[in-house]
Amino acid sequence: MAEFDNIYSESDPFVRAHFDCLDCGGKLWEYAIQGRMVCEDCGALFDSDDVFDAQVEA
Repeated sequence: MAEFDNIYSESDPFVRAHFDCLDCGGKLWEYAIQGRMVCEDCGALFDSDDVFDAQVEA
């Protein structure tokens, strides 16, 4: 079997998003593969689409 380097296996899947939590105003981290965001302060979990929609409405 061939060997190869998987650059994604060592990288952090979470990316700090440029959005604030809808519940407490804390910073959100996005897990793009699942299309979700989690707050670093209160731990609330949101669908990315819901966060985008809320930002557009505001």
